Amino acid sequence: MKTITRRTTLSLLALAAASPALADEAPLDDQSITVIGAPLALAESNASVSVIDKEAIDRAQNGAAADLIARLPGVNVTQNGALGGVASLRIRGAEDSQTLVVIDGVRVGDPSSPGGGFDFANLMLGSIDRIEVLRGANSLPWGSQAIGGVVSITTTDPELAADGGTSGRIGAEYGARDTVRVNGQLRTAALGASQFGIGGGYVRTDGFSNAAAGTERDGYRQYSVNLTNRTEIGSTLVFRAFGLYADSRVDLDGFPPPTYSFGDTNEFQKTREHYAAATLEHRPGGNDSRGGFAHRLQFGFADVNRDNFNPDFGDDPTFRARGRSERLSYRIDWGLGDVFGSGTGDSLRLLAGAEREWTRSLTDDGFAPDQGRTATTGGWAMLVARPTDTFSLTAGVRRDDHRDFGGATSFAADVGQKLGDHVTLRASYREGFKAPTLFQLSASAGAYGNPDLLPERAKSYEVGVRLGDARRFVDIAWYRRDSRNLIDFVSCPPGPDPLPAICATGNRPFGTYDNINRARAQGVEVEAGAQLSDSFAIRANYSLTVATDRTPGSPLEHNRLARRPRHLANAELAWTPAGALEGADLSVAVRYAGKSFDDRANNVPLDDYVLVDLRASYPLVAGIDLFGRIENLFDEQYQTVATYNTAGRSAYVGVRWGF
Repeated sequence: MKTITRRTTLSLLALAAASPALADEAPLDDQSITVIGAPLALAESNASVSVIDKEAIDRAQNGAAADLIARLPGVNVTQNGALGGVASLRIRGAEDSQTLVVIDGVRVGDPSSPGGGFDFANLMLGSIDRIEVLRGANSLPWGSQAIGGVVSITTTDPELAADGGTSGRIGAEYGARDTVRVNGQLRTAALGASQFGIGGGYVRTDGFSNAAAGTERDGYRQYSVNLTNRTEIGSTLVFRAFGLYADSRVDLDGFPPPTYSFGDTNEFQKTREHYAAATLEHRPGGNDSRGGFAHRLQFGFADVNRDNFNPDFGDDPTFRARGRSERLSYRIDWGLGDVFGSGTGDSLRLLAGAEREWTRSLTDDGFAPDQGRTATTGGWAMLVARPTDTFSLTAGVRRDDHRDFGGATSFAADVGQKLGDHVTLRASYREGFKAPTLFQLSASAGAYGNPDLLPERAKSYEVGVRLGDARRFVDIAWYRRDSRNLIDFVSCPPGPDPLPAICATGNRPFGTYDNINRARAQGVEVEAGAQLSDSFAIRANYSLTVATDRTPGSPLEHNRLARRPRHLANAELAWTPAGALEGADLSVAVRYAGKSFDDRANNVPLDDYVLVDLRASYPLVAGIDLFGRIENLFDEQYQTVATYNTAGRSAYVGVRWGF
C-alpha cells in the first residue's frame, strides 16, 4: 500500500512542478498579516509566512487545527494517540515548546507544564477564521518562546459580517469511531458601532486505544465557546474584546501493575482553558486611516487548569496543574511619511512597545506540591523602511528583564528586493529566546527545578526567493538556526562540577534541569502553487530539515533530534467544477513524512509514512451543503510517537448551513 500512496505523492508533486509558466496577470497577495508583529501586507513581508484563510479552513471541513497546519512547509506534528492526546507542533526542527501560539492577540502557553508550550490537542477548526504561521525565530515583537516560529489564530471575526448585517454558519457531522461534531459561528454588524462574533463547538468520539499495545478505546469530549467584539467609540477610538472557554475530557493510558509497561488504564484528564483580552486603540487620523500615528493598550490573560483522575484510587484528582499568565502591553505604530521620496506613502514606520507579564503556576501530585510566580518586563523598537517601491528593510532590538534569571536582548533585521514584477529576493537575521518555565526554575525541596537556569537562545539566518504572482508562484528558502543554553534534565549523583549547584543541597534525589545542550537546524523549503484553470488549483511543498545535537563533548553530538523527519512533502489538488456540478468542491491532499527517531540516542526508529485524504462538498439547496471526507484513505499504519497508536482509515459525513 505504501508503494501506491507514494506514487500518488510523487505524481502530485510532479504535476505542481510541471504547472504552466509563471504568468503576469495578478499582483502578489496584498492581504494584511499580523504574525510578523505589526500589520503588514503579505507581499511586503521578508519572512517566511503562510496563511490558511477561511476558504482553506472550510475545505478542511472539521477536525483538529494542528492537522491542517501540518500541511505547511517545515511543520511537523506528533500526537500521543487518539484525538485529545497531546499534540506537539515543531517548526523547522525546533522544540514544540519553542513555538509561540497567539489566539486573537493572547499568548496561550501553559505555565504549569514543564516546557510551558501550547498543547494543540484541544484546538479545533470549527470556530477559526484564519491561521497565520511565521517560520523562524522572531522574538523582537513577541518576546519569549518565538524560537521556532509563531502561530497566530483568529477566531470568529465580527468584521466578516456580510454587508454590514448578520451572517453565520451551523454544521454537524458524524463519522468513524462514533464521532459527533457540531459547531457554528454568528457574526453581526447590525448594531451600528458595535460588531459581534460568537462561535462554539462540541465534539465527542469513542476514539481508539492510545497505547499501541492496548485494546480499550480512549475517548474524548470537548465543548467550547468564543466571543469577539469590535466597538467604535467616536471616530478615533476602537474597543476590542475577546474571550474563549474550552472544557475537555480525554481518556489516558499509563503504566499499570503488575508489568508497569505502557498499556490500558482507567485514567482520564479534564482540562479547562480560559483566554481573554481587552484592547483600546486610538487613531488620531480616524478609525479608517492606515497611516500616521496609532497606539493601543491591551490587557490579556491565559488560564489553563488540568486535573488527572484514576477511578482505581478514588474520586479525588491524582494530579493537579494550574497555570496563569497576565500581560499588559502598550504599542505604537507611527508612520513618519514619505521621508525617502519613494512615493510609497509612509516609507518609514516606527513600531515600539512595552510589556509587563505576570506568570504563576501550581502543580500537585499528592506528595510534593510545588508553586511559583514571576514577572517579566520587556520593551522593543523596530523601524520598517521602504526607500524605494522595490526595496524594503526592517531592523529592531528588544530587551526583556526577568525577575528570576535576569535579562535577554534580541536583535532582528531583514531586507527584501523586488526584481521586476515576478521576482522577490529576501534575507533575514533574527534572534529568539525562551525563558525557563516556573517548573524548571522551582527551588522547592523535592521538586525538579534549578533557579540558576539561563534562557535558551537562538540565532536564525534565512535567504529566499519568490517567483511569480498570485496565480502561479514558486517560493524557495534556505535557513539555519543555531541554539544554545538548551534546557535538559540531568541526574544529581555525588560528584564534582560542572553539576548544577542545587545538586549539592541534597534536595534533588531524582535530578534537575540545566543549560547543557546546543542544537543546529538547517534546511531548504520549496513551495509552489498554480491556478491551472478556472476549475483546478494545485499547491505543493517540500521541506528538508537537518536538525542535530551540537552539544560539545556529548556522546549524542551529531545525533538527529527526536521526532524530526528529515523529509516532509505535501500536495493538494482542488477541483471546483462548473456546469451541472457548479458549487461542488473536491480535493485530494497527500502528506509524506520521512523516517525519524523517537529518542535523542537514535535507538528507536520511526518509519516513514504517506497519508492521503479525500474531501468533497456539494450544495443541496441555496445555503445548505452536504460534505464528506475520508482521512488516511489507504489505511496507512504508522506512528509519530513510539508506542502510541494513530488513526486508520476514517470516513465522515455532514451538513452545514450558511446564512
